[in-house]
Amino acid sequence: MFNLSGIQESFFGDRMAGVCQAITSALAFESGLEKSNISATAENDVIYLQGTADSVEAIETAISLASSISNCRILSHVEPVY
Repeated sequence: MFNLSGIQESFFGDRMAGVCQAITSALAFESGLEKSNISATAENDVIYLQGTADSVEAIETAISLASSISNCRILSHVEPVY
């Protein structure tokens, strides 16, 4: 019998890291987010958006974009900076 728990954790950790990188890259190139500085991190199948944005609308755009890339729960810790 093989112990796959370490392999499974590694696979899912790598997958989540890839998803976060994809979200962060998409946010960097999304129209309307030019003045924003937002990145994505993951913990326990939850994607956290962190950083700053120039408006509430920009934050909503970031959340929507992240949701379109991943079906994980998205939590925003993005602060509006006016």
